[in-house]
Amino acid sequence: MTGHIAIIGNSMLNIGAVMAADLTLGGEDTRLFLWPDQAELAEEAAANGGLTLLEPRAQTQSGQTGLAAPRIVTGSPAEAVEGAALVVMDVTGDEVERRFRDLLPYLSDGQVVHVNTHGYWPSLRVAAMLRKAGKFGVTLTEGVTPSIAAGREGAVITPHTLRQNVLAAAFPANRSEQARVQLHRIFHSFEMARDVLHSNLSGMNFLIHPGIALVNIGYFDRAGSRGEKISFYGTGNTENAMRMTELLDAERPGVAAQLDVPCPSVAEQVSKIYGLEHKPLGALVAEVPFYRDLPPLPADVWKAWMRWDIPNAHVPFVLLAEALGQPAPLHRALVEIMDGLVGMSSWQDGVTLSRLGLEGMTADAMTRLVRTGQA
Repeated sequence: MTGHIAIIGNSMLNIGAVMAADLTLGGEDTRLFLWPDQAELAEEAAANGGLTLLEPRAQTQSGQTGLAAPRIVTGSPAEAVEGAALVVMDVTGDEVERRFRDLLPYLSDGQVVHVNTHGYWPSLRVAAMLRKAGKFGVTLTEGVTPSIAAGREGAVITPHTLRQNVLAAAFPANRSEQARVQLHRIFHSFEMARDVLHSNLSGMNFLIHPGIALVNIGYFDRAGSRGEKISFYGTGNTENAMRMTELLDAERPGVAAQLDVPCPSVAEQVSKIYGLEHKPLGALVAEVPFYRDLPPLPADVWKAWMRWDIPNAHVPFVLLAEALGQPAPLHRALVEIMDGLVGMSSWQDGVTLSRLGLEGMTADAMTRLVRTGQA
């Protein structure tokens, strides 16, 4: 299917804004849809005649900078989505279903819908919505991390990170080649995962955040009490934070083996996505440009990130592992600890196997579902 690219939404990482500008400068027919709570960006773009993309151009897909005027900037999902070959959603992990519901009436068979977020099982979370609507020909795709991120002041955008070798997956996986054609339009470089079980077991926030967050709570508390900001990936990158991450990481291989998917270590993933030589995890995290260049963050940012990661990544991992006879005690303990500290009810409110359409399935049945779309 040929057609334009619809960029849907703009989160705090400005993924939607930078993609709309970058792809437009690269010659794509790009249409940007913004929800009412994101109207400020539409107003800024209208006042400035479009979106201005600044250096560094090396962190862009197009390799260009300057004023970009998407064909349409709209508050109408129909105007953006109808006729698109590729629909790219910039949404946070807690709003996938709610935002997708707004697009559902306008999706049609043959389209590829890419959810450009940090894992969180988006494809399986919305697949049942497509089935219920009778839209069996829409292909869903996702990655282990967003393809790009940026800073923004009004309609002026500064690209931060163009990730490479990103693991991306299609649902169902037997449409991976169709998906690959469209994903080439938005990724600098990527690899197709075996399926969405593979991609979600390799999600980057799920792997990187928990060790730093858990081990550094005392540091965060003291900084907050002094009214100071924190260096999450800098000062927070301690020996024991990385050790905790690696211990949590060690609970993944048994689950991956049951589901017949590869399981590269967290260090292998970081080195590949950011083009770094393979080193111990702490040394890698210290070298990642995206982490290194982040400004100081609010002392309680870890709580916001745990509100995304724990219910949307760790809960489904624990439930999946236990269903396959592969207990994940450290991940289960992490959920309990963070629920208590942050004030969540993740076992009740999080992403369950029922929400993913995997409840009661054997490993073989799960694999068949994600690869063929058939239970």
